Amino acid sequence: MQDVQVLKIELAIKDKVIKTYHFTQDTIDIGRIPTADIFIDNSGVSRQHTRIERSIGGPYIVRDMGSTNGTYLNDIQINEATLNNGDSINLGKFSLHVHIDSGDQPRPEPASVSPDDFDGTTVLNPEQLARLRAEIVNDTADSFSRKPSGNKTVSKPKKSSDPGRGQVFLWAALIIAIMVIAFLIFK
Repeated sequence: MQDVQVLKIELAIKDKVIKTYHFTQDTIDIGRIPTADIFIDNSGVSRQHTRIERSIGGPYIVRDMGSTNGTYLNDIQINEATLNNGDSINLGKFSLHVHIDSGDQPRPEPASVSPDDFDGTTVLNPEQLARLRAEIVNDTADSFSRKPSGNKTVSKPKKSSDPGRGQVFLWAALIIAIMVIAFLIFK
């Protein structure tokens, strides 16, 4: 079994933990840009403020990405430094408390999350992604195979990501337009 390190980061403001993150990837981006792994929506934080990278076979490195207000590691401003278990990264009024765990300990099952709890990037493991894709395929297949029962019509709302009917109508309109143009030209 591969030894996987888990980087646990607690985002806090004034020593009150706002959110806890768990990462196994090698690169973690922190900033005000919504696609950041740790998104901090505050004008004191640069869009691409800080990056944490795991060096090959080695420790994590914390790196300031040219931020306006700087990155501080244990209250010392840094451009780049080695990250150790128990360190604290400060970005303006926010603190990120770092815990590095080896992956040979059993990881707790994540608590179920409702859509109302969403306030950042949702990270899905490969198993969750496969389940989500299977549900989407099943929902799409179900929407085409449903038939009305009695006087009631059973239908599902069309998803905006479903290219089905809209794409067919687009192609039909395009073909008709080409036929009309060809008729007018070769008349």
